[in-house]
Amino acid sequence: MGTSGFIKGLYSFSLWVIKFVSLNAIWLIMNIPIVFLFLNVLAAETADHLLVNIFTIVILIPFLLFPSTTAMFGVVRQWIMGNTDIRILHSFWKYYRENYVRSLLGGVIIAPLSAILVVDYFYFTEASSPLFYIFLFVGVFIFVLIMHFFSNTVHVDLKFSTTLRNSFLLSVGSPIHTIGIAASSFIIIYISIKVASTLIFLGAGSCLAYCSFYLYYKSQSQMIEQKS
Repeated sequence: MGTSGFIKGLYSFSLWVIKFVSLNAIWLIMNIPIVFLFLNVLAAETADHLLVNIFTIVILIPFLLFPSTTAMFGVVRQWIMGNTDIRILHSFWKYYRENYVRSLLGGVIIAPLSAILVVDYFYFTEASSPLFYIFLFVGVFIFVLIMHFFSNTVHVDLKFSTTLRNSFLLSVGSPIHTIGIAASSFIIIYISIKVASTLIFLGAGSCLAYCSFYLYYKSQSQMIEQKS
């Protein structure tokens, strides 16, 4: 009985690994141009080469990264809400098409602001200025706001402006979940970069989306319980 239970658990775990890897692979494929340019940034030998690649990435983010990440959040939303047997590619494409315009608009507004924050952070870090702590804090806040934006887009049918406003209010009004999203994302990113870089290709994106939406969903559920 014990052996049977172990095998069943191992089989279930393997299925989930395949799901996360498959979703992450689809997400990366949809962002191949950005991945390629990011690798060019890491290998850049001149400042001009670096700036051209970064500028191109910022332009592509609203058109590729935001819609594909929204679609990924849509898939993990289904998993967290109990629909674990959905066809991943079919669901991904469905959320991608349905939310493309809203995601693009979000990217157009958020991507340039994020780029400015990143540049300022590295500038003040190089200058050894204490202001970099402020930019670090704001950067983390914007990151969580973006995660809430993706979750809001796939979970609640609202106008774009309302979705953006609610994402800000959630980031401010649910500090515990905001810290949880920031902490879990940091752990996933740190492990992916410092410990096991293969995780970037095997499931870092899908794991990050799952943790972020799970905490968002818990926050929403608690708010509904408090109102009832």
